[in-house]
Amino acid sequence: MRRRDSLRAPGSPVAATGLGLFQLFTVLFGTIIGVAWIVATGLWVIEAGPLGALVAFGIGALVMWLIGLCFAEMMTMYPDANGSMAYVFEAFGERVSAAAGWLLVFNYAATCGWYFVTLAWLIQALIPQTHGPVAYATAIGPVRWGDLLIGATGLIAITAVNLRGVGARALFQDGFVVAKIVIGLVLFAGAACFGRVERLDPLFATGTASSAWLSILSVAIVTPFFFSGFDVLPQAVRDRRAGTPLRAIGSVVTIATLAAFLFYGGAIVSASVSLERAALGEAELPVFEAFRAGLQQPWLAVLVIVAGVSGVLTGWNACLLSGARILQGMAHAGATLRLFEAPARATLFVSLLALSMGALGRKALGPIVDMAAIPLLAVFSLVCAGLIKLRREQPRIDRPYRVPGGLTLPRLALALSIGLLISSVVSALAGAGGKLQWGCMVLWCLGGLLFWRHSAAYRGSLSEQQRKCRVLQGESG
Repeated sequence: MRRRDSLRAPGSPVAATGLGLFQLFTVLFGTIIGVAWIVATGLWVIEAGPLGALVAFGIGALVMWLIGLCFAEMMTMYPDANGSMAYVFEAFGERVSAAAGWLLVFNYAATCGWYFVTLAWLIQALIPQTHGPVAYATAIGPVRWGDLLIGATGLIAITAVNLRGVGARALFQDGFVVAKIVIGLVLFAGAACFGRVERLDPLFATGTASSAWLSILSVAIVTPFFFSGFDVLPQAVRDRRAGTPLRAIGSVVTIATLAAFLFYGGAIVSASVSLERAALGEAELPVFEAFRAGLQQPWLAVLVIVAGVSGVLTGWNACLLSGARILQGMAHAGATLRLFEAPARATLFVSLLALSMGALGRKALGPIVDMAAIPLLAVFSLVCAGLIKLRREQPRIDRPYRVPGGLTLPRLALALSIGLLISSVVSALAGAGGKLQWGCMVLWCLGGLLFWRHSAAYRGSLSEQQRKCRVLQGESG
């Protein structure tokens, strides 16, 4: 079996100027660190305390690291494949793969819609005048012109970058990720200089050990959602530079996960030493308020927003790329409309979906993104299960990177993925926006089924081997 470290499948889209290991890191880290550290830090600290939140995020990092290693092995087995749906295709067949791919597109579109709204949220923290008048009202609340115009500006910019190709996307991602890391270091240093250590007390939200662990686990359950991003890395690996060592993908996953944990930890400690606990829990943007009101350092508060905008743009860039790539790959293999075979059409379709979700306003995006987490976790479970299955059925296939420890770690990753999926379903069923969540999911599934049936003739014109080559190797077959 040939080595895949430097060989590429025919028809691969990457030239010698593709992505190196640093660019793969920026794609993953830039997707993991978005804006949650600005928006949700207060909730984490109130729920578990500063040290409790750090422990919870350590647990979340460990869980997602294990899942990420399973992705890393799959990526080195099929480096030119169409991401997660391709791994599912090889392990569980075409129909399951098509369903997984279609649900992933929904996840990416919903996430892009969230970024559409969040961009305006961050900018309006600095410039409240940009809220603007009410444009229209939906059943769940008003939508303002400022939200629409700022979100649309970001949407156009990200779409234009993606339409320009791999080089523009890589330069864009590298620049904003580096800026975010540098700003983060400045912020954490500022909190260390101006913050008050006594504000860390109490380190845990509750006094007794048993109740402290319960509060830690309540935060730990949701932390994997803030570390997810491994599903975008396979799309970037397709664009790797010739000669990039695939065996190093596991190291990229490990370093990005550790760096993300340190960044989240820095945000938790910085916010905790900068603002009183009660005020931190009440703030709409806790880290911003920690530097603005807590430390009385408005220039650091401005840097928080700049870093947040960088997080929005890097996450948006990666999710739009991944959603369009999966849609394009599905069309190429006859799993959806051939209309989406063209990269520009696939990119525009995902952007239009994001626009439609963003246009529903801030109150709608929470339920939609909560629902979109379900297919993502389902795919995580399928990838981990697929890895175990392929270890048994295809033991001789080339694996430049292999998850250590035999099947122990993949099995643990599978169990954790299923546990997260169950908790996510329960949360969605109990959520206040249940009708909107499930209504969107049902409509999306019906649309996918309709497109699948409409593509039957084209799919039938391809042999099973051709369809498999198009999904797994990016070949015309």
